[in-house]
Amino acid sequence: MATTHRLSPLDAAFLYLERPHQLLHVGCVAILERHVPLDALADALAERVVVRLPRYRQRPVRPPLDLGWPRWADDPVFDVRRHLRHVAVPPPGNEPALHALVDTLFATPFDPNHPLWEAYLIDGLADGRGALLWKVHHAMIDGVSGAQVLELLADPSGEAAPAVPHPAPAPRRDVLATLRTLVSPQTVFSRVKSAARDAVEATSVAASLFLERLPRVPFNGPLTDTRRIVWTSFPLDDFLAMRGAAGAKVNDVVLAVIAGALRRHLDAHGSTRPALRAMVPVSVRGDGERLALGNLVTAMFPTLPVDVADPVERLRRVCEETRTLKERGQPRASGIMLALAGVLPAPVGAALARLAPDHMAVVNTVCTNVPGPRASRTLLGARILDIHPIVPLFGGMGLEFAILSYADRLSICAVADPALVPDAGAIAGHLQDEAAALAAALGVGAPAPALRMAPSPTCRDLMTSDPTTLAPTDTLVRAHRLMEIRRIRHLPVVDAERHVVGLVTHRDLLANQVSALALPDAGDRERLLGFHYAHEIMERHVSVVGPDDPATDAGEHMARNKIGCLPVVDTGGHLLGIVTQEDFLRWATAHMAAAPGA
Repeated sequence: MATTHRLSPLDAAFLYLERPHQLLHVGCVAILERHVPLDALADALAERVVVRLPRYRQRPVRPPLDLGWPRWADDPVFDVRRHLRHVAVPPPGNEPALHALVDTLFATPFDPNHPLWEAYLIDGLADGRGALLWKVHHAMIDGVSGAQVLELLADPSGEAAPAVPHPAPAPRRDVLATLRTLVSPQTVFSRVKSAARDAVEATSVAASLFLERLPRVPFNGPLTDTRRIVWTSFPLDDFLAMRGAAGAKVNDVVLAVIAGALRRHLDAHGSTRPALRAMVPVSVRGDGERLALGNLVTAMFPTLPVDVADPVERLRRVCEETRTLKERGQPRASGIMLALAGVLPAPVGAALARLAPDHMAVVNTVCTNVPGPRASRTLLGARILDIHPIVPLFGGMGLEFAILSYADRLSICAVADPALVPDAGAIAGHLQDEAAALAAALGVGAPAPALRMAPSPTCRDLMTSDPTTLAPTDTLVRAHRLMEIRRIRHLPVVDAERHVVGLVTHRDLLANQVSALALPDAGDRERLLGFHYAHEIMERHVSVVGPDDPATDAGEHMARNKIGCLPVVDTGGHLLGIVTQEDFLRWATAHMAAAPGA
């Protein structure tokens, strides 16, 4: 019997809002070191994706007149090969030829009578390389689940992580203490105050989006049905080094670089350079929702300081802006807005989407940042060299950005409407120039003095095994207490399978804690931390090492990038240990003490 599942209101909105010139599918281009066989890829898609994720053999069915919510229903004639195409880049198979092919393929619509995804195996590239273009409708996935599905398609790496034991039930006195805390006047007051603040912020977000005038720039306007997709990639270490030098998040560094690139683009067109409003999606995917399809996101709406010429000052303002929005609870407030929209009856939601003007932007651009696989992966034995993410253009935004980190690379991909951005190809150069300018202004890029160790240990020799960790849903109170009790400054964030998904540092806690001047009582400050979670503040772009990597390489990496720790993972990305500055100091002290004449 066919199975059906209702689309969520947010997922359904992507169906309702689609237009011939506004195709709402996402995707990526994976560059392979060599071509892979078509038949083997078809088998891999069937066995690794379709069997495990039934949604990939289902299509959305809308009821007559949209009187109810659409439902996912099995395609009775599903064939994986209907969704897999084999194409070749025309000679000479260079980057411009690949870009032209991807532009054309990505701008084509899906057949609504079949599941809304396609994969294109691309060969004919120079140096014998291959590529895979992956397209999936936004009603099926968001950026994070899309990256997880791509990782599922890749060849398996490492063995399954050991089962994580469940904690023993808390003693009765702890349960009673927790209940007393929950119903205490201070806690109730804090929760009411937090809820009131979120409601005020939600109203503020709605007012700013729909009532405040948006800066006018050339790339905002009516969209056409053509697209230009331009990507460029960087060593991830470059952004880690800038993050360390500035005390910022990698996402803040990326936003500052994009703001600088937009400034260069507007300069080239003789346009004014106002501060622009961006939408930055924020994942709310929980630990138990890995590979759960659909859209589990909210958003922040930071102002990009395109009007600021100095790259360091631009980064400082981005950091201040994103920190302020998080402190105000804007991601939660945006979630409240989406939840309220979701209570509308299906016919009303569909009608509003049909009547919504599709050329009036409420933000100038989108910047969506997704952490991809942390270890290099292969597809049918071919190493994946780079992954470039692609987002759809929407609502009068003719230029948007997607960011994805993969292994030791970070890709920024710009999607543009050539009618609004005729020189879209120049965006890649603007991004590279801005990254170089920011690195130079921060004084990073020069190699650190080489470390000398004899005998040379590995990371396994130095690491602290079985380190203390957090789950993404652990509160910041727990993080704060763990750091105090165990006298540590770094907490890897892991999922249920002990994959490293982020890192929380002591500096992150300080940056997100109310100051003693604003709230003198330490208990009140700690209670406020209880309303925030690790996934809200953790750094998602985490540099890792393997247990057999030379410790000298790890130390040079930490010194060059100004980072205080490196999680140690196996080939499957499971956490084994952590190497910190203290581990290096302990090793050096022991060996100096053991040296002759000490």
